[in-house]
Amino acid sequence: MMDRRSILASAAAVGGIVATPFRAVAVQTGKPSDAPQDEYSAAIAEAIAAIPYRRIEATGREALNIWERLKSSGEGWPVIVGGDEDLAQIAEQWTIEGGARPEDILARADALRHPDSLRALVAAQREDGVAATREMLAKGDDQLLPRIVDVDQDGNARSLSPAEVRKTMLEGLEASEPDVGEWPAEADAMGGGLTVGYDLDGKPLDKVHILILPTKEPAAAPAYLRWGGWNACPAPEYHVAALRDWHRRYGGVPVAMTGDVINVRVTRRPASRDEALSLAREQFLYCEDIVLQGTDTFAPLAAGLMHSDWWFFWWD
Repeated sequence: MMDRRSILASAAAVGGIVATPFRAVAVQTGKPSDAPQDEYSAAIAEAIAAIPYRRIEATGREALNIWERLKSSGEGWPVIVGGDEDLAQIAEQWTIEGGARPEDILARADALRHPDSLRALVAAQREDGVAATREMLAKGDDQLLPRIVDVDQDGNARSLSPAEVRKTMLEGLEASEPDVGEWPAEADAMGGGLTVGYDLDGKPLDKVHILILPTKEPAAAPAYLRWGGWNACPAPEYHVAALRDWHRRYGGVPVAMTGDVINVRVTRRPASRDEALSLAREQFLYCEDIVLQGTDTFAPLAAGLMHSDWWFFWWD
């Protein structure tokens, strides 16, 4: 079985863009290999200093309690943004000259209707991705093909041949949305609570940053952080529109946002399996990785949405 994460990771190793039915993945890199560490650190520190919002430091263990107190203070909307590396990713938005102003992003969000606007966006992106893939394959140049690595269940990796890459990409053009799948006997809580501020083993970080955004509207957080608009992650206004709609329907608010993760907490869960499955499909439009690199089918995601007050979104 082809591991989607492995496909993207191998593409990142060679640089460029990988076209898929759901996305065109622009490969981004971190510190240039030839950049002196002190210059890179200085640039990151300068970017962090440019963030125009008050910042508070806490431990991962105490971050949620502090977030609760800040939320009740009326100063603004607090967002937990993770450790130093996560903060640096957030700070990159302030290194872009002429970055969009929050008010402009919010104005664009006002013109959107979630989830219809998001559905139209995804359909257009898919159509563009399919056209770009067909055009590339039609040229018949093997050097244009991405490197795809197949990883088996034992972790053994094998690079596909050009013929296999072409076959895989052509099959991808015919891909449809995931199956509903089987409803699990015991639902896992999708997200399971606050993940930002903890490492992959669930250990709380020694230092976590919390930004206080100058707004009383939780859904406006992506606008004030200029968050989104890379790879398959929607532009900031689509995040605002989605969060506004989910706040209305489920009491959802963004608690934490790193460079590629959003933790949302809700006050109302889907009341039926049909509602949960509909919401799962909607969340797939918003963030396909939670299914394609997570639950595989919709039923486990839907069951988790009925089981937990926390939603987890992650973009590769």
